Amino acid sequence: GSAGGTPGPVHLNLALREPLVPDVTPDQASAAAGEPAEPEPGHGGPDRLGGRPGGAPWTRFAPGAELPRAERGLVVCGDGDYDPQPLLQLAEEAGWPVLAEPSSNARRGPCALSAYPYLLADVGFAAAYRPEVIVSAGRPGLSRGQLALLRAAGTARHAVIAQGPGRWSDPARTATDVVGQVRLAHGSRRDAGGAGGWLTGWLAADRAVRAAVDAVLDADEQLSEPRLARDLTAALPDGALLWAASSLPIRDLDQQLKPRSGLRILASRGASGIDGLVSSAIGAALAHQASGGGAAVALLGDLALLHDAPGLFIGPGEPRPDLCVIVVNNDGGGIFSTLEQAAFPDPFERVFGTPHGAGLADLATAAGLRYRRIGRADELPDVLAATGSPGAGISLVEARTDRPGQAALRQRLAEAAAASIS
Repeated sequence: GSAGGTPGPVHLNLALREPLVPDVTPDQASAAAGEPAEPEPGHGGPDRLGGRPGGAPWTRFAPGAELPRAERGLVVCGDGDYDPQPLLQLAEEAGWPVLAEPSSNARRGPCALSAYPYLLADVGFAAAYRPEVIVSAGRPGLSRGQLALLRAAGTARHAVIAQGPGRWSDPARTATDVVGQVRLAHGSRRDAGGAGGWLTGWLAADRAVRAAVDAVLDADEQLSEPRLARDLTAALPDGALLWAASSLPIRDLDQQLKPRSGLRILASRGASGIDGLVSSAIGAALAHQASGGGAAVALLGDLALLHDAPGLFIGPGEPRPDLCVIVVNNDGGGIFSTLEQAAFPDPFERVFGTPHGAGLADLATAAGLRYRRIGRADELPDVLAATGSPGAGISLVEARTDRPGQAALRQRLAEAAAASIS
């Protein structure tokens, strides 16, 4: 309460069902999100208090775990600062696909998938390729499909690699084991063909989806947001750093990044993932280049840039990295145009779209930065060539897009992916 006995404000933390739009039943909301409806308490879901079948504990804690022989296994690498190499070796030995978020820096090697978000979004594929064993590390949960995969794994063996004493990430609350490391039981080696072609099936579907999505992206030389993410990560040289903003940039990378090594991707995700992105990118680039690293690029959205625009104004005596800040400017919150809220046009622009009309060229001039606007895919190599020059300083590159057009493109990409899976 407040002074005088008048009741004060009350803060409530409530777990609400997505998609947070009016007049939608729980089943409709789950269907719109591409996820199965969560079971109600007392119906076999995570709220059941009796423990797992057979009286097993919900979660076991141990320094290590030995995983059983299983063909249908997955390695999920979420965001975080950890060494993914042991997990990549585990996947190769077991014959399991690797579903790696961009900022895990684990999307490399023969088992890594390029287009797994499209696979997980396909209800038929997700049902046919449900795993028996999952090993996850870092903080997963970048996409709805990935969370749905984890939630559907309630009967699977799910070993979570702890990030430290008392620290682990289990957003779907399906962990059966929290451990420091895992190993395969004796005789658990699997060939890529496997008895049922588990890894072969994942890799074949991934190649088909990648080809279908690339065909749509390559049909036009205009630099769309998904194509920028794909081409940028392919063109950056070994030893480069890519700082990725929250919201759409990191999700475009998740859908379009092809497996490769030599590129370090950092992201700032969390409850306040939009805060300080410009300053953080500059700091990351300074540290990267001070330790001998090469080119540094930040991929930001327009709202993320404007939210930390003061970070561009650096005092004359302060160090400056060689950093190219590439800003996708769709004049607002582009991610909301891909969500259910876009179906309510009257309040959408003011509450979710939030157009600003800011002139980024004027902002660059005010901060004393070099500025360039690009609109075609073939302009990107010149931008990156200038970025890699020592003493280049900080530059601002703007790629303008429109929110409705990009939402429609993403829908076409999803449809092409689904058709290729079928």
